[in-house]
Amino acid sequence: MSAASALLGRLRGVGTATIAQATQSAAAFTVTMLAARLLGLEALGLFSILYGAFILATGIVSGFVGDSMMVLDRFSSRIRAALVGWFAVLTLLVGAASFGFSLAGTEFTVGAAALYALAAVSYVAEDLVRRNHMATLTFGRIAIMDLAVLCCSAAVILGIFWLGTIRIESFLIAIITGQIAGLLVGWFTLPSAERQPVSGPAAWREVANYGSWRAALQGLRPGQLTLTRLLVVAVISLTAAGSLEAARIYAAPAMLLVSGVCSYLFASMARNVSDNFGQQLRVTDQAVTRLVLTTVACTVIGLLLLPWGGPLITGHQLSGIAVSGWLIYSMAVAMATPYGLLASVLEKARAVFVVRLLDSLLSLVLVATVVLVTGDYRWVPWAAALGALAGGYTIRRWVLGALVREMQVSISNRKGTEVPREAGPTPEKEDRFS
Repeated sequence: MSAASALLGRLRGVGTATIAQATQSAAAFTVTMLAARLLGLEALGLFSILYGAFILATGIVSGFVGDSMMVLDRFSSRIRAALVGWFAVLTLLVGAASFGFSLAGTEFTVGAAALYALAAVSYVAEDLVRRNHMATLTFGRIAIMDLAVLCCSAAVILGIFWLGTIRIESFLIAIITGQIAGLLVGWFTLPSAERQPVSGPAAWREVANYGSWRAALQGLRPGQLTLTRLLVVAVISLTAAGSLEAARIYAAPAMLLVSGVCSYLFASMARNVSDNFGQQLRVTDQAVTRLVLTTVACTVIGLLLLPWGGPLITGHQLSGIAVSGWLIYSMAVAMATPYGLLASVLEKARAVFVVRLLDSLLSLVLVATVVLVTGDYRWVPWAAALGALAGGYTIRRWVLGALVREMQVSISNRKGTEVPREAGPTPEKEDRFS
């Protein structure tokens, strides 16, 4: 009964995590799909860059504050005070950077730039509440949050379209409305213990020591994708960036499945950090195998349905090369991300960051080579996938492999001096980063 109950619990956890990720992706998918249909490919290219900046900012703040909240003791008054303080500081920086970026890098007016800054802040704030629900494994409530975001943002976009001309600013208003709705729903459905006010001294350095590495790590992939889009715009055209984004939108279900499972894995790893390392690694290997097989199935189904599914979803004929590239990119992420999560939970975030930085740079070099040599946007996701695969292999082979060797040496040294225990020790962790 215990084994069956444990299996059902894991399946239920993965299922609800995937549903929660699916609802978030559905909200983002709806907004980008409507942008593709109502703004056209060129405007979609610009919108993808602006929206990608949201994802980048959210990754940084969620890594710094959200991951710290999940791994550190968030019920400690000093940790909790520091989490709130760092969130306030980072949110102000996101708002200021978004205002300056949109005002200097686009043809936005001051009013439109202010809208973009507010949209970025609301996006970051709503996502942090999602992370709080992840920490408590209440994924069902996350789905309710995301449905509120989806309904409100879609209603605003369609309402503005029905009343008159729709522009990128209309989408920013929709994003603000939807994110605030999701934020309110999420906040009031948190357990009361998670909403307690804090006061007193804050452990600023302790949170920063862990969170800074996670923020840097979380910002790498969104930053890489943002730079990739900018490179496509600079070398080819804004329309090419729009076509690339349309192909990514069609392939998004594969990525949302990977992200949903990884969200559950990280929360589960953080809660079970004291478990035997060998068992954790076996579970992660099994999760990677299942994820890869699932993304292979998604790739086959996606390509079979492409001739009619592409125009149905995006309103455009999509390139099979670009779509298959994004599906292969999802597979590469599925092979790499769980190992990075496990290493980060075991406080090897510094090593993971170095590997991820190098694989992101490799991806950008490969993308730049493809774009400059061929002038063809369709091969961009294929180039990006190679870098992700290299990073995943490196983390599994060297970062986690080093922990395996440490565990084996520790067990070997204790033989003859201690009575063998059933489970091996958890490997020695790095000191808190200072």
